[in-house]
Amino acid sequence: MEEVTRILAANVRAARQALGWRLEDLATRSGVSRNMVQQIETARTNASVATLARLAATLGVPIGVLVEPPKELGYVARAAEVLERPAGRASRSRLLVNDGQAPFVEVWDFVIAAGDEIRSPGHPAGTRELLHLYEGELQVGVGGAEFELREGDALRMRGDRPHVYRNPGTIVARLGMTVVYSGERDPRYA
Repeated sequence: MEEVTRILAANVRAARQALGWRLEDLATRSGVSRNMVQQIETARTNASVATLARLAATLGVPIGVLVEPPKELGYVARAAEVLERPAGRASRSRLLVNDGQAPFVEVWDFVIAAGDEIRSPGHPAGTRELLHLYEGELQVGVGGAEFELREGDALRMRGDRPHVYRNPGTIVARLGMTVVYSGERDPRYA
């Protein structure tokens, strides 16, 4: 119950502030006393359903929105899907999380076996990739340019050109990547 009270407090305060209202404004418009609104926003009381209904109607949001965890504070993505693992190869790429809102950002985890490579035909125009090599060595080819990375190196590159990640070493290469798409549409559904 404590968590719901904290979530309600944060959501009521955020909805009120988004409208540019003071505590007094919400109290006057909703018919809920200023003291009660303050207690709700500071998570010091459990509001009745009737009080929640009045606040929600006044703020212009469904009651459910007032008690659901705010998505903008964060969420956990579990069991990321392995998207590429060619038969007989140990290399893989995993999409860890996709933000799902503009600007569209994905966070990836790559493991590239010694002597192996992973290719991409290129993403939509304006896409950028930010890589960090945690372990091993890596050659990255993008649009005719070649980059050599050693353990600990980072690379900012165009992601809208065909590119390849090659491991020329004798040990596995592990890297993290953030892909930043331009535009207002989710590239997964474009």
